[in-house]
Amino acid sequence: MKKRADLHIHTIYSDGSQTPEEILKMAVKANLGAISITDHDSVDAYEQIKSVKKNYNLEILTGIEFSCYENEQEIHILGYNLDIHDKDLLHHLDTFKKAREVRANRIVAKLKKVNVELSFDEIKIKAGVAPITRPHIASALIEKGYVNSQREAFYLYLSEGKPGYESKFYFTIQDAIKLINNCGGIAVLAHPGDTFSQEMIYNLIEYGIDGIEVVHPMHNNTMEKYFTQIANQYWLITTGGSDYHGSRDYDGSNFGKYTVPVSVLDTIFKRNQKRLF
Repeated sequence: MKKRADLHIHTIYSDGSQTPEEILKMAVKANLGAISITDHDSVDAYEQIKSVKKNYNLEILTGIEFSCYENEQEIHILGYNLDIHDKDLLHHLDTFKKAREVRANRIVAKLKKVNVELSFDEIKIKAGVAPITRPHIASALIEKGYVNSQREAFYLYLSEGKPGYESKFYFTIQDAIKLINNCGGIAVLAHPGDTFSQEMIYNLIEYGIDGIEVVHPMHNNTMEKYFTQIANQYWLITTGGSDYHGSRDYDGSNFGKYTVPVSVLDTIFKRNQKRLF
């Protein structure tokens, strides 16, 4: 049996619960041939991977997942085979990390107005080595006894229209594609089945998107066929993965299940004309 690749995985360096090396061990156990760590707005996981990858029979593709906006809709763009040491990339990620801290402080202030007492330091501890995200704030709310689950935290406090909502740092799709391409990578639309319109997909094609994530837990067979047809029509690369975080009930069963052929990596490397890790 030919080995498969999971190209959408998160670690403790964003909102995942496993370390990079724990992911490598899981990938070997699942008989995967290749993986990509695609942490949100972070490439820090690759420093650890660099020091241990020789111990694992796995091909590693550098990756990242950017949060972007288009017409007030949040859209995620994956970047693959990018230079993780690129100065412009690292400058952007540092700016983004600081913006997340400003956002967290604003959320703390808003929650205080509705008698929910959290401190920035408590949230920072929850985030650990990762940029601060709303799930970290949700975890702090659970620990303080204000809610019983992340779902409840978002429903009561953190979703748009709720008392603790604060919008993210604004980053356009076009800027994300440009940054990824300038780092030598390819830009891929993440999980388009997530309430994504046909018009929006064609807009991204006009922007110069390089690929579409076809295989994803939220995509059924009909969606996979539809996105594959679009990709084939416009010579786009098709990718996929489990979107593993480790904190959700279904993550364990999804890991190793939502995969693409390892040959996808060769397609990506040919498009770039080089390997960057």
